[in-house]
Amino acid sequence: MYNRFIIGISYVSILVIYLCCHMVHRIYILILVVTGVLACASILVRNMDYYVLPNYERPFHPRYENLKPSGYESHGIGILGTAMIMAGVVLYSTRKRVKFFSRVGKIKNVLEFHIFLCLLGPMLVMYHTTFKFGGIVAVSFWSMMAVAASGIVGRYLYVQLPKGIHGNELTVNELEEESRALLARLESEYGLAPKIIHSLDALTVSKKPLELMTTAEMLWYMLLSDITRRSQLKKINNYLRRQSVDSHFIKKIAHVAGEQIILKRRIAFLEKIQNLFHYWHVVHLPFSIIMFVILIVHVGVAVTFGYTWIW
Repeated sequence: MYNRFIIGISYVSILVIYLCCHMVHRIYILILVVTGVLACASILVRNMDYYVLPNYERPFHPRYENLKPSGYESHGIGILGTAMIMAGVVLYSTRKRVKFFSRVGKIKNVLEFHIFLCLLGPMLVMYHTTFKFGGIVAVSFWSMMAVAASGIVGRYLYVQLPKGIHGNELTVNELEEESRALLARLESEYGLAPKIIHSLDALTVSKKPLELMTTAEMLWYMLLSDITRRSQLKKINNYLRRQSVDSHFIKKIAHVAGEQIILKRRIAFLEKIQNLFHYWHVVHLPFSIIMFVILIVHVGVAVTFGYTWIW
């Protein structure tokens, strides 16, 4: 009796810790999103009357000296944005490539903070330019925007790569083992017949076999599946009700079935996503290098001509 009590307390403790960690991560993401949105919105609202003016009218604006690219406010915003981009790149690269830091925090959390810095940073740099792009700086700016845009694509591909609890990528064998465990859970824990399980798969599967899809078809299918996730779960719920499954278990079964569908998709697409992620790095890196090279030139020229902000 005492042992069962201890085991029960242990399970409850693990569940509480898991839920707390899950909530902390959601709060962390919410803070990043709210901070980024408020920062961009506050600058835009504060200076909108200047940004909407044609270039030839801006010198007559009462805050022109402060808001022009070399002005106190815009210059400071540009420095802050540049510092955020550099910090984001250095932080993530150090965590990913330097062995000493390999155990410092979860790579997923570091990546999310890297994305936050490298999305907000370019927005601040755009405010620094006051939406005027020209000359060699324009090459750096559009390279920066290409890096930010490709970063969003890269983040989506990164999420599609299945990972273990420590952030390491899983193999096909590990995924198939996990898939078998979910199937066994549906059969043993919820008593679903193989016929019903097969029908659940058929509700959301593509007419074309996943293994035969081209890269473009794969990306479209993944995106569409993610967008229609709620409607897919609704289909599963409705089907289970028609099969007279115990209503107390329907929500849990639908959740497990949804995980099983995602796993099958990941098994089928794993190699293609890995290849695509490799090619993404080939595109992402050159734009990053171009951006930083021209940025260094831009900063060097600005300092040479005396644009040193508050120093």
